[in-house]
Amino acid sequence: MRSMKKIYISLLSFTLVTLLFTTATFAFFSVAHTSSIDGLSFAASSGDELELSFDGIEYYNILPSSPLEKSADGIKLYDVTSLDGINFQTGGLRVVGEAIPNEYYLSFDLWIRTSQAEHDIFLINDVSKGMKFGDKRDGTYFISKGVTWRSPLTFFNGPSINDVVRQGDIGIYYASEALRLSIIELKDENNLNDLRDEADLRVFMYDPSRNPYRGYGATFGQFSYYFQKTMVYVDLPKEIPNVSFRLSEMDPNNPYQALDNESLVATLQPSGLIEPKKNKEYYSGKIRVNVWIEGWDADAFDALDQDLIQIQLQFKAARRAE
Repeated sequence: MRSMKKIYISLLSFTLVTLLFTTATFAFFSVAHTSSIDGLSFAASSGDELELSFDGIEYYNILPSSPLEKSADGIKLYDVTSLDGINFQTGGLRVVGEAIPNEYYLSFDLWIRTSQAEHDIFLINDVSKGMKFGDKRDGTYFISKGVTWRSPLTFFNGPSINDVVRQGDIGIYYASEALRLSIIELKDENNLNDLRDEADLRVFMYDPSRNPYRGYGATFGQFSYYFQKTMVYVDLPKEIPNVSFRLSEMDPNNPYQALDNESLVATLQPSGLIEPKKNKEYYSGKIRVNVWIEGWDADAFDALDQDLIQIQLQFKAARRAE
């Protein structure tokens, strides 16, 4: 059995912070290299328009604690791979077996509900470009501190023919370049009015590097590095996952109207429950969020080991595009 690569990023803390920005909810969590989970914290606030829950029963504008406090101890982001954002295997070049959630990659469920008129939930507003590790900004972002790494060998890093890393070269490499996110829409088992078929539910996969040339199964980068290091040739994948490289845009003249449905992640369903203050029906939904290091990404090689990552997600309730 071929051993897994030693690339991992350990979970330091998980913090869900929601800020009311029109109808947006922000989710923030940090992933760092330490194996200690001391000081794990959780907080959330979603204002009056979106409410969040970890069990679909108790909803909060301010979530007091996280179930990940118990399950996150020892979690590391290893290099894993997925074609559909649902099923995960360890490795990439070296598929060893099934990857276990919250041991090899981060996975958690969220319930969302609202009594407002808009029922479609979008992931929006990637502001990663130009941000540095430690920065904070409204929006979605995926940034990492970077690792200074000296290459032990010469390999073709691509995509240009001149992009060669030579033995002894020192560079800074970023785990955020190999990150993937999937958001899976699930049937809400707590909502008897959610009568949809499984085929009607959405899966959204996102490559936050927004670089399709280095996205999956490239002949350069980690593929070349692995071959030069092991002298073992591995066939490139024949099937490529359906990954998005951008997020939906909102109408500048109407923030409740999406211009496209690229990152539409869920459609809330009528629940039969009434919001007492506004006397309006709640619409609710459930999603599963997965975050991993994609083992077939061109940037997923040893240079990423022990990097620190910051991720923030911004969700927005709006009307889908026609």
